[in-house]
Amino acid sequence: MGANTLKCNQIFFQVDKINLGDLMRIHDTENYNKVKDCISMKNLAKLIEEKNLSITNVAQFADITLSNSTISAYISGDKLPSIPTLISLADYLDCNIDYLLGREDNPIRISNIESITNNNSLSSLFNNIHSLSKDKQKLVEAYVKGLMDND
Repeated sequence: MGANTLKCNQIFFQVDKINLGDLMRIHDTENYNKVKDCISMKNLAKLIEEKNLSITNVAQFADITLSNSTISAYISGDKLPSIPTLISLADYLDCNIDYLLGREDNPIRISNIESITNNNSLSSLFNNIHSLSKDKQKLVEAYVKGLMDND
């Protein structure tokens, strides 16, 4: 794959750089639609709800200004955000971009993971939870969520 080839679920297409920083424009409509179909922004709606925000809050935060209908279009899959918009949304919602795009189930940012691995107690706790069965991991998750809801 060349330096200007992008991959999404085994779909490859060429992108052309334009003069607006790292912003890229896709000229291949057929493959753009295939890529759009493999991305789900449902986690955006999930984060908005979990953080007790509104679409209006997210649409008007400091780094960018979007309309409510644009945020709704991202959630419904009718529109894809630009790379700078994805970065701003992830920063504002304190999550990683892959989580926003529905490619990961874990919203934790890489920088937060590094702080966990540098803390021996948290690292040990994480490893212990990771070694549990999926059912027991869900119980731990529910327990922690219950503790957080009581604060």
